Amino acid sequence: MHVTAMLRQSKRRVIIHRMKWTLLFLVLALHANAQSPADKPSEPGDSTIAKKVDPKLHADAIRLVEAVGAKQRLQDSFKQMVDDGAKQMMEKCPRCTPEFGDEWEKRFLARSNIQDYLDVYVRVYEKYFTDAEINELISLQKDKGTSKTASPSPALKEKLTSVMSSVMGDSVGGCAQIGARLGAEIGSEIEREHPEYLKPQSDKNGP
Repeated sequence: MHVTAMLRQSKRRVIIHRMKWTLLFLVLALHANAQSPADKPSEPGDSTIAKKVDPKLHADAIRLVEAVGAKQRLQDSFKQMVDDGAKQMMEKCPRCTPEFGDEWEKRFLARSNIQDYLDVYVRVYEKYFTDAEINELISLQKDKGTSKTASPSPALKEKLTSVMSSVMGDSVGGCAQIGARLGAEIGSEIEREHPEYLKPQSDKNGP
């Protein structure tokens, strides 16, 4: 397998694994009593039609992402996520030398933009929730810091249960695409600029 293909496949797996935890926090941690995807799975469907985003909905979706502390959580975990990605990449790429892995990780960290991932969350919230639902989620998050009991309304709880799988799928998929694209791009650059960082390809047709 070509090294860039290996990088793309490996990075996508790691991004998906790490982002699942973050997305579970972003949605599930907003309330205490809503069901998780494991309690009542819902298959992503095509019924949610993309529409032009209302400016207020967009602004409130950004507020929700900020309210749950997504940026800080990503910043805190990103280095470890990339470390894990580099390790898995090395396991899947027998031709990659330690120098290749070190250079890949250094470039990935330098060129990653946390805001790209946050924008994915914003777009997903815009797609699956109304402005009223987003504002209720924001209120629930604020109530968590007080003596009030944060619990979603029955309607919101039902909505969260019905769209959770789709929210997770779109969010994880969008973040995975960002990481996979950058990881493969960097892998191609290193392969081109530093061929000495790759071990010679074994000749399977040889004696």
